[in-house]
Amino acid sequence: MRKGSSLSVDEACFSSKVFLGHVDWLIGKCDMIFVPRMENVGIREDLCPRIIGVYDLVKHTFPTARFLHADTNYLFRKTNAKAFISIGEQLGFNAEKSTEAFNKGMEILKRNAEREIAAQEKLFENGKTKVLLVSHAYNLHDAMIGRDIVNFFKKQNIDIIFADVGNKKNENRRIYWKVNAELSAGVETFKDRVDGIVLLTTFPCGPDSIFNEMILRQVKNKPLLSLTIDELDANAGILTRLESFTDILTGGAR
Repeated sequence: MRKGSSLSVDEACFSSKVFLGHVDWLIGKCDMIFVPRMENVGIREDLCPRIIGVYDLVKHTFPTARFLHADTNYLFRKTNAKAFISIGEQLGFNAEKSTEAFNKGMEILKRNAEREIAAQEKLFENGKTKVLLVSHAYNLHDAMIGRDIVNFFKKQNIDIIFADVGNKKNENRRIYWKVNAELSAGVETFKDRVDGIVLLTTFPCGPDSIFNEMILRQVKNKPLLSLTIDELDANAGILTRLESFTDILTGGAR
């Protein structure tokens, strides 16, 4: 966190600062560092500008590092499959081998997603308190950002429902940013099946600042906690807010 912050401009989001710290730590410990440029996954399905520009960011921040790179931009027919062929070529494999590996990988990804959805749905069969966590996966599962929050609820014997796991049929097409549109679908799918909702974002994420405000205005019948994390946040302050929120959900019986 400290190294990434020192390498970044102040206005960058905390997630990208942590990312820069990860890349800095990896240099010299591996042969190549995989950093793709992912612009979109379809028409009006754009990703965050920070994600779009992250390859250029690390390339110029660490000019001597060796990166494994590929572009994804469906508006220019740069699909995931073509990006995978490019990755394979950089690693010394032909298009046929790369395509075979890509297809196998997509099959495994689909099976894993189905198992993940089934496991989460099974949680609704018990009578435990449930919290819906709404955040980008790279925030929720990073040790510096969201992992302590996930572990906190687990220690309180509260089931965690992830908004990005499940059917995306309710995806809000009016939301420009793809990930936020998927998270909106998760909120719509699970809001009436959980006891509370936690919105987790990093400062100063532009897409989340709009998306979180929208959710705060739309969800009126559930306890809702909005957490914004940056490098100045102390764990004790976050813990106090989580404990108070848990008391609301459980009536103080913890």
